[in-house]
Amino acid sequence: MKNKTLKMLIKRKTALAGAIIILIVVVSAILAPVFSPYDPNESDLNKRLLPPSWDDEGSSEHLLGTDHLGRDILSRIIYGTRISLLVGIITVLLSGIFGTVLGLLGGYYRGFLDSFLMRLTEVQLAFPFILLALAIMSVLGPGLRNVILVLSITGWVMYSRLVRGEVLLLRELEYVKAAKALGQKNGKIIFGHILPNVFPTIVVVGTLRVANMIIAEASLTFLGLGVESRIPTWGSMLADGRGYITSAWWVTAFPGIAIMLTVLGINLVGDWLRDVLDPRLKTS
Repeated sequence: MKNKTLKMLIKRKTALAGAIIILIVVVSAILAPVFSPYDPNESDLNKRLLPPSWDDEGSSEHLLGTDHLGRDILSRIIYGTRISLLVGIITVLLSGIFGTVLGLLGGYYRGFLDSFLMRLTEVQLAFPFILLALAIMSVLGPGLRNVILVLSITGWVMYSRLVRGEVLLLRELEYVKAAKALGQKNGKIIFGHILPNVFPTIVVVGTLRVANMIIAEASLTFLGLGVESRIPTWGSMLADGRGYITSAWWVTAFPGIAIMLTVLGINLVGDWLRDVLDPRLKTS
């Protein structure tokens, strides 16, 4: 099975490219102190706004140039991968678990619980995602923990609605009715029979949501309501460079490219997982 999946990944060139991008990002995050040529917060005003090394005015010591405080952009991008992956993965896990459990319970038991959960999701969906996150962050204040908390709170709705819809179909199938007739407890039916059939869908959605959470974290940090400025993140790099777009394009361009490539890689792998895990969409 593993060999077959690997062959499918190699066959799908776009998915393979996405997997390579993700691998590079993950390795960079884990081994940031090894790959980073400088401390990400080390500044040298004598070297501020140096262009990339291939520019005539650039320096070979700073491959991607420096920012307005003389900090090495490549080092800050490498360390920024840690925050992006941390926020993306943790928020997806927290919101995914919470939303999945609520969707399972609401779809299986129906009645008041289901109606209450659906009204709650409808109210939350009435607010734009980023606007709701901004409103909560303005109350809680900036910080990594608050970013993870807010994105988890605002991200559970998709999982809940998706899982509920799947459960409404699965609960009417013969194997679920047979389990009920044999006297199995509801908990065993929900988590032992229904959840395994919903899990592939959750994995695909969760993979794609990691990319959304990375963009959301960068957006909040760019607006000054995300991670503290002392921590190097891609969003803070974009915010720092917005005043130098015309004079020092590299300050914003390279972290923007890092965000774009990471999100693209995750989406490409997510599309491939959808085809692998869903037999209805599996390609030949």
